[in-house]
Amino acid sequence: MKAILLAVALCAMQFVSAQIRIISQDKVRKATDIEVADSSLQFNTQSVDFGTIDEMSGVWQGSAKLRNLGADTLVVTQVKSTCGCLKAEIAKRVIAPKEEVVVALRYYPRGHAGRVRQRVLLYANTSSEKPSALLTLTGLVIASADRSDDYPYSRGALHLRQDTVRLSGEREVLRVAFMNGGSTELKLAANANLLPKGVKVRFEPSQVAPKGEGEMVVEFVPTTEKLPTTLGKIYIEGLNLPPRQSAIDVILKN
Repeated sequence: MKAILLAVALCAMQFVSAQIRIISQDKVRKATDIEVADSSLQFNTQSVDFGTIDEMSGVWQGSAKLRNLGADTLVVTQVKSTCGCLKAEIAKRVIAPKEEVVVALRYYPRGHAGRVRQRVLLYANTSSEKPSALLTLTGLVIASADRSDDYPYSRGALHLRQDTVRLSGEREVLRVAFMNGGSTELKLAANANLLPKGVKVRFEPSQVAPKGEGEMVVEFVPTTEKLPTTLGKIYIEGLNLPPRQSAIDVILKN
């Protein structure tokens, strides 16, 4: 009987082992929502976690190391982030083979209470369309008691950190912090039919309780045609306001 049970256990272990697949780090990086180009540039870690900080504690600072694992010199052409609240600066942009440089990180938590998951994207001369290296910043920001003064612009019950979205003209994602200053829940959306060309908008979250906060996420993919200085407006639905009073301008930076 023991021999039979042992044989069954061994078969089960072999079956489980057959189901386990080890996935390389490169495939894990490419499985994210941001596709990374094939490159010799690599951070020494996939993510940096700042732990738990208070929203009013000031700027958090940290760093990560970027390595050139290849045989050719690489040039970092752009350093971007998925939120204006995260800034990244690289010590030098021309990186020799096997060289390692420091990327300084600064995160501004004010107005961004909640779980944080933002990205730093580095573009190199090997690809102009896809980032060559990707770093994720995570953590938790504890909300302060009252931050109504942080939202000086209003569209009815919706209070905003800014009333104009300024785009660089390149592909990017911007986030505008907001707060529900009213006494009832807001269900927010952007009128998709009236958005400027190349612009997509979503609200995180789309349903906001009184005094609740969130972000309006603006994604921009430029078209081939020449862009005007004023791209158009974002008309926010769910505010019980006439369209003109619920609009936010979208313009190009000077």
